[in-house]
Amino acid sequence: MFKDLGLQEKFYVFYIYLIVLGIVSDAIFYGIIGIQYLNYVSFLDALISPFSLLTNSWKLTLFLSIMFYLVYLYTTKWSFQLHKRNRTKKWYKKLYNVEKWDKLYKDIEDKKDVVPTMLVLFFVLFISLRLGMGIGTNIKIKEQRLQPDYNLVFKDNSIKKIRLIGQNSSFIFYVENQEKIVSVTPLSDNIKQIKRIPQED
Repeated sequence: MFKDLGLQEKFYVFYIYLIVLGIVSDAIFYGIIGIQYLNYVSFLDALISPFSLLTNSWKLTLFLSIMFYLVYLYTTKWSFQLHKRNRTKKWYKKLYNVEKWDKLYKDIEDKKDVVPTMLVLFFVLFISLRLGMGIGTNIKIKEQRLQPDYNLVFKDNSIKKIRLIGQNSSFIFYVENQEKIVSVTPLSDNIKQIKRIPQED
């Protein structure tokens, strides 16, 4: 089906895919730490969210790339080889509908369903990652284990030491020093400067 779409239609599908991925992943992450993110998000924020997350950490990008490649190999090669090797065995026939899986792997082998399958797998992988990040961040917030990494300078020159949780085009999400809740502040007409606190070696 995806293979039959034109270039412009594929672009629209990919565009919608990125928006949905961005909205769902951020809604899950911020929901876990107590923020109703959909009240603060724009379509542009949702669209660039996956790219923003990946470009902020090379370790995360490397991990996701390796995992995605391994899942790709499993989906397109390893699982196909396992199916081919075991499809005539009695125990395998009891567990799986061999004819159904034959057709599925035939489509994959013909490259008909590779792109949709990989998009679904990446969606699941990315959402799982954000879920884990949200749970980890929430635990650190509750246990006050997040050290300030920025000074937030307001227009009235007042300063807050904060741990930056996230930021989009309109709002900044942070935890104040020694606090157990996430605060949200509009960037325009409020924030004068965001200064990174130098980390000790």
